[in-house]
Amino acid sequence: MQIREQLIIEGAGGFWYFSRAAPFDKCSLRPVSPKQIKGGVTIETHDLAEFKSAARELGDSLSAPVLVLLSGNLGAGKTTFVAEALFSRGIKGANSPTFNLRNDYDTGSDRLIHLDLYRLRPGDSAADILPPDEDYSDAIVFVEWPEKAPAGMFGAFEKKIHLQIEANADGGRRLEWQMR
Repeated sequence: MQIREQLIIEGAGGFWYFSRAAPFDKCSLRPVSPKQIKGGVTIETHDLAEFKSAARELGDSLSAPVLVLLSGNLGAGKTTFVAEALFSRGIKGANSPTFNLRNDYDTGSDRLIHLDLYRLRPGDSAADILPPDEDYSDAIVFVEWPEKAPAGMFGAFEKKIHLQIEANADGGRRLEWQMR
């Protein structure tokens, strides 16, 4: 049986791709850019500065149209990730749309939409938050708490990225990035 580990590490000089195959006698470590990330990867950061740097690099690598679904416990860093990804595109001072559920930003080349569905309750209509008839061909949409969305809310998007963020006790973060 072949076991293969893949890990993207934020470190000196940017991101590094580490892979190791069973019986773990073959290892490689090479620099990689976020645009080269295909399928699923894990990114480990050791502190908040590295987490923010990873969010900026990953945010900068996105191209419209795409839907980024962010999951994680309360306080894991979902809003920080989005704010830093938006910062990489020239948007300063982005904050959570917890109370109005949606914030829109325009960079001139892309529309950036940030949704926070934390306060959405079962049975709430979300048609006005992400209307199915809106054109998203120039949009990068970030969604916090996507598990609270009504069925079919994200049907307009073919390209989806699932990002699971876990906070570590030492202040680092583990990001599971899956392209679908």
